[in-house]
Amino acid sequence: MKPIWKLWPILASLCVIFDAPNLHAETFEEALVSVYQSNPRLKAARAQVREVDESYIQARAEGRLSSSLSGSYDYATNRASGEIVPTAPDQTFSREGFPSAVQVQVIQPLYQGGRVRALKGQAKASILAAREQLRGTEQDLLQQSANAYANVLRDEEAARIRRSNVSVLARQEMAAQARFDVGAGTKTDIAQAQSRVAAAEAGVAAAEAQLQSSRATYIRLIGHIPVDLAPIPRFELPPTLEVAIARARQNNPTLLAATHNRTAAKSAIDIAKSASKPVVSLNGTLGGQRGQINGLAEGDQFSFGAQFVVPLFSGGRNKSRVRQARHADTRMGFEIKDLGRALDEGVRQTWAQLDAVRQALESSRLQVEAAEIAFEGVELEQSVGTRTTLDVLDAEQEVLNSKLSQINAERDVNVTTFQLLTVLGVFDATAMRLPIDLYDSSENLESEKEDGFSRLSKKLNLKK
Repeated sequence: MKPIWKLWPILASLCVIFDAPNLHAETFEEALVSVYQSNPRLKAARAQVREVDESYIQARAEGRLSSSLSGSYDYATNRASGEIVPTAPDQTFSREGFPSAVQVQVIQPLYQGGRVRALKGQAKASILAAREQLRGTEQDLLQQSANAYANVLRDEEAARIRRSNVSVLARQEMAAQARFDVGAGTKTDIAQAQSRVAAAEAGVAAAEAQLQSSRATYIRLIGHIPVDLAPIPRFELPPTLEVAIARARQNNPTLLAATHNRTAAKSAIDIAKSASKPVVSLNGTLGGQRGQINGLAEGDQFSFGAQFVVPLFSGGRNKSRVRQARHADTRMGFEIKDLGRALDEGVRQTWAQLDAVRQALESSRLQVEAAEIAFEGVELEQSVGTRTTLDVLDAEQEVLNSKLSQINAERDVNVTTFQLLTVLGVFDATAMRLPIDLYDSSENLESEKEDGFSRLSKKLNLKK
């Protein structure tokens, strides 16, 4: 018996129930695991989050000690002529050498008007937004892969049904020929049967082409050829539309990313304000020079002190940047409201669409049952002479159409379910508890934070 997938604790009412597995089949779960492990677009999205992680390291560095080493090594010559002593004749002097200099400068910012704190807050919010965007990419890929899985299942069954239909029609053609041979039928019956067989063979060719197209999409997304796919598991959804809307508001990655981006925009206001505040730092310089041909040949210097810079007038630029940041914050607030309304709309539309395709599936099942009973009856009536060959062929066509409608409806129910789970924000590896080592998007940033400076600070705090 397959394990039951449990969703994230906050979504305890959403779960996946697996049917009994086929030992030789690739399961739906295994296909999604393959996407999670190997899809290059998902790996690129993870690398993009690691790129954004560096913004926090860079923001933190703005308030830390920095140093620079500069030096020079030159060739110089100095030629001079003139009277050294008024009573002496003119003399010419020439000196050459290789002057060199080296300097080490150290700067420790003390106060920057809250700029570093705001930069770090902005970076943290941007990182959280990037993680939600990664989750959104993961959901989209898993949904596309699940759709590809459902399409392959549908198209394999459609091809099987159409091949079976060709066999049935071929038997009808043979029966029409047999009746003609004994004088109980006409050439018209044979021609009608032959026409339906040819049309059915064309349908098989089209179904096979569609199946190959779906398999190609499957290979692109999941990374390997689909082989003997198992049925798709059943998903238990929220009990009511109102619960579904609430869940989407809590978990949809697009909405959460927008919320984090607005937090970053609020930090941008503080960053803009800091440009009008004083900056204080400690500066130290140690340098030396050798081989000078003018002045002292050798010399060393050392300086240490505090430096401050107070902005006085910027022509209105700083105030404009503050206003610009505030306008951006306001804009994002309205965009979040619009996203929320669009999200509610998406949940309502998908919910209604799911109800519709479920009803279509139930109707198609009833249609298949009725069409098969009708076909059996028409065959019996034909055997006693009350029905024609055309009536039998039409009844067989009704069976074919109803079966194709059923498999299309089954696919639509699955695809719409995937879409609803994606809108709710629970169609990811974490929520579905895929049996795999999950990628931790916070691990990279935590490891990057542990540089030498951080380790030294921790040691000093422990000693205290």
